[in-house]
Amino acid sequence: MSEREGVARLTRVAQPTSSSGLMSPVRPAGTPRTSYARRGLQPHTGVAKLTPKAAAVEEAARSLRQVMGRFATGVTVITTLHRDTIHGMTANAFLSVSLRPPLVLVSLGRCRMGEMLPHTKRYGVSVLAHDQGDFAAHFAAQQTSPVEPAFVWHEGLPLLEGALAHLVCKVIDVHAAGDHELWIGEVEHVHQRDGEPLLFYTGRFGTVRDLDEQS
Repeated sequence: MSEREGVARLTRVAQPTSSSGLMSPVRPAGTPRTSYARRGLQPHTGVAKLTPKAAAVEEAARSLRQVMGRFATGVTVITTLHRDTIHGMTANAFLSVSLRPPLVLVSLGRCRMGEMLPHTKRYGVSVLAHDQGDFAAHFAAQQTSPVEPAFVWHEGLPLLEGALAHLVCKVIDVHAAGDHELWIGEVEHVHQRDGEPLLFYTGRFGTVRDLDEQS
């Protein structure tokens, strides 16, 4: 089958009005006139839609991932503290949202961090330096870092030591967006230093020089 083929489904439609030019929904034989009204539903009538094949959806997702991999970004480690345990994860889907008030967001898929934030309601952001690639892989669960990560603390929140920048954020909102959630944080504290950043490009961590040599 082609990518446009799939399963036809009927979607419920709003009750037609007298000015819509449409016929009223046909009530199935033997169904009481008031049964649909009581449930607040219309009969199964509407527009047939084709749901794309699972294979086509996965292929589109892979293609989008590859294309977005061409968008070079910095690398962050998101941290929080839950029940006296530090939890961290590598994320490049991080961005500034607003300056007044100071807001940022991190986009999370289904992960442990997303389960913890409703309880901790705070997260730290550490912008990694060029020599912290091992930590990026460590917190991405790709491989264990040969050096144990060390942390500095700000008002009870852990931040990765040696990072180029730190932000401490209070969760003020969360929005569902497809298979991810956008966690909006109000920035409570910032710190920065000079240095060369770690980059993420086409699925790899490195400096501009490293990535150029690898390609």
